[in-house]
Order: sequence, then structure tokens, then C-alpha cells
Amino acid sequence: MATIVVVFGATGHQGGSVLRALATDSLYHVRAVTRSTTSEKVLELALKYPQVEWVEANVDDSSIDKAVSGAHVVFGMTQYFAASANRSEAKQGQRIIDACVSARVEFVVFSTLPSALQVSHGECTSVTHFEDKHKIQQYLAQQSVKWAIVQSAVYFQNVAASARWDDNGKLAFGFFGDTLRKLPYIDVNHDFGTIVKHIIDNRAKYTHAVVPAVSGYYSPQEIVEAFTRVTKIRASAVGVPFEFAPDANLRSMFEFLDKYDMFEGNLVKLPVEVATPEMYWEQCRFHGPPKKL
Repeated sequence: MATIVVVFGATGHQGGSVLRALATDSLYHVRAVTRSTTSEKVLELALKYPQVEWVEANVDDSSIDKAVSGAHVVFGMTQYFAASANRSEAKQGQRIIDACVSARVEFVVFSTLPSALQVSHGECTSVTHFEDKHKIQQYLAQQSVKWAIVQSAVYFQNVAASARWDDNGKLAFGFFGDTLRKLPYIDVNHDFGTIVKHIIDNRAKYTHAVVPAVSGYYSPQEIVEAFTRVTKIRASAVGVPFEFAPDANLRSMFEFLDKYDMFEGNLVKLPVEVATPEMYWEQCRFHGPPKKL
């Protein structure tokens, strides 16, 4: 009998990556959780992966209990932009974990982040979503269910989203902080799911493990140079002042990442192939945003 794996956030970056990694493996039956089974994204994925079961669930009501009922493994995650004053990421995560414990799920893989407060020895006090996700990790560690934690690095995908054409026809990629500082990056659309699948495949080995999901450490300058090598398009890495961050929490995050290694060098060597910047640019086929006429 196939192992039933419930995947939260199945239409997003992380959950979608896990879905794609598991869907074609006959050892697993994927039950994908979404807020709406009639959304355009779900219909598209359902057509591509007809073997996946789709269920609607909301962390605020009993539908989440039904979503995890009978599952052997659950991949849990929360979304920063879906949080609110009345429903923090910590509360969302705790609700998912409670449902898993009640349903006697055998193994939970949860996506969290390190505590910026702890990594910075008390200096960075305002990176709210890092702290909320870390609270989920602490809560899960107190439960009787077997678990593993996966912590995502910075997405390569965010680099492409920052690209703009300058007045000289050169592509400029914007980065908050030092463009020469190496940061942990991941191709979230591919490598994240590959790493989570490896954990699930070998869950006895990774029980109570904290696994950073990292493709490698690269500076913005190195990533942009790789883009030019692959596409032959002139491009530059441009530093953006922190005050231009979308909100105070994200500004605090960029300031934290510019000064501290979020994983403190505590990486786990995994026997999986992960992307280099060149590999990422080759597969995503990005050649810049549309030019204005």
C-alpha cells in the first residue's frame, strides 16, 4: 500500500516543490491541501498530476483534521503573507501539528527557520517570521510524533523577480545589502522538494533532525555573473538600501542576513543533486522582464 503523504501549501513554492518530487513515485499517494480545489493553479496541477488527491482545508476550522486523517506522513508549512494579527504563523503551525498528533500521523516534516534572535545573540529582535517559524519548531519538538525540520535558504527565484532594465539597456538585479557577501541560496522549485523527498524516503535516519535546505552559498555578484554566462545578456548586481524593503519585518530580515549566517555553518551533507546558479538560470530560461515600448 502506498504511503499517504499530506502536503500543505501545495500550490506554492515549497509545497509545490514537494508535490512534484513525490507525485511520480508510486511509493507515495500525495494528498495536496489547498484553500480552493477549483483555483486555476489547482486545475492546472490536477491535469498534470492526475494521481494527486486534492482536498480543501483551512487551519482555522475542523477541515484540517479531515485533511490529515489516515495520513502516514505530513509536510507542514506556513506562509508569512497569509499570517495576520489574529492568526500568526506560530498559531497556524501549532494547529497543523495538533491535527497531526490527534490523527496519529507517523512522521511530520515541517518547514521552519532558525531564530534570528538566537543566531544574532540578541541583536536582531524584529525578524518576526523567523521567530514565529522557530516557535513552530519548538512546539513540534515537544510532541510525541516523530518529526524532522527542514529550513529553506534564500530562493534563487527571488533574484529573477528583482530584475529591471536600466536606461542603457543593461539588466540590473536588485539586492538588499552587500552584493559581494555570500548567502545560502536554494532552487526552491526543484531542490527543496528533492531534499524533503530524501528526508521522507529515509525518515528513520532523519527523525528529530534539523536539515537546512541549501543549494549552495553564493554572492549576488556570482549569481548575476552566472546569469550573463548562460544568457549572454549584460547584467549587474545592484545594492538596494534597506529602507526600501516592503515592510519593517522584511527590512529586519535583510539586515540580519547581511550580517549573519542564518545556519551558522550547521549544514547537513545530503546525497542529492542540487542546482548551481548556472543550472538554475539554464532551467528557468529567464532573459529579463518584458521591455517597455
